[in-house]
Amino acid sequence: MDLILASCTNGVAKPFNPCILYRHPNPMPFPKQIIEALIMASRLKQMNPNTAWHLMVRGAIKGAEQAGYSLKRQPGRGLSNTYEATKNGETKILSIRTTQDRWIAFPPLENGTRWKTLDDVDLVLVSAVNDRENPQSIDVYIFPADEVRNRFNASYAARISNGHTVRDNYGMWIMLDKDNNKMASHVGNGLAADYPAIAHFTIDSLEADENNIIHEDKIVNTEIIFNDKNTTEYNFRTISDILTFARMKIAEISGLPTDSVSLELKLGL
Repeated sequence: MDLILASCTNGVAKPFNPCILYRHPNPMPFPKQIIEALIMASRLKQMNPNTAWHLMVRGAIKGAEQAGYSLKRQPGRGLSNTYEATKNGETKILSIRTTQDRWIAFPPLENGTRWKTLDDVDLVLVSAVNDRENPQSIDVYIFPADEVRNRFNASYAARISNGHTVRDNYGMWIMLDKDNNKMASHVGNGLAADYPAIAHFTIDSLEADENNIIHEDKIVNTEIIFNDKNTTEYNFRTISDILTFARMKIAEISGLPTDSVSLELKLGL
């Protein structure tokens, strides 16, 4: 039976009183917490991709800071969202990944003997929705890069041995959660089971936490990861998205930090 979410009072549609209509004129009250969950899930999925990315990066950085790390973005790294992470006087290099489906990607290089970005870092900081279908919060994980490389190497080897085509410089994905599926593409899963989340944040708290807002001119979007299913994982919905992409590609070609690239757009009829 189809459900229609509406707002109503005494059978008449009005604001601020959610109900569900079961295809008949008499609405039934719906529990407030379920309404809030539906709105929360819809809000993240309907965000501009760049806005959702910034919110998730904000969660990743906040989680790392709560775990005792001090983060400083590395300059001159082109498209890589790479930071120096210092804790207890020890500094390591860290790469941030965000995911709204609980899979993460790194591109293989030189027929899988190297991994783009992953080979240059010590830690991988991941910001992931708690549930891909009904996201209510953001889970933050820190994984040792050596362990992540081992998982990606195993997944790459399994795919090749099963006749899959894995292209250099195109994203290859592994699943964060534990899965008993024997498919080659599922080899390497379970990082989140072996390394539990260090922090959890509701989407509301990340939006409302003014003290931890990271303005868009202070961070740059993560590297574009090409894959065989889509042209890129970056979906253009606004002119701002296109300009962000253009700045990133110019930085990649020129070797300049993305922060140093500015573009001016003029539209005329």
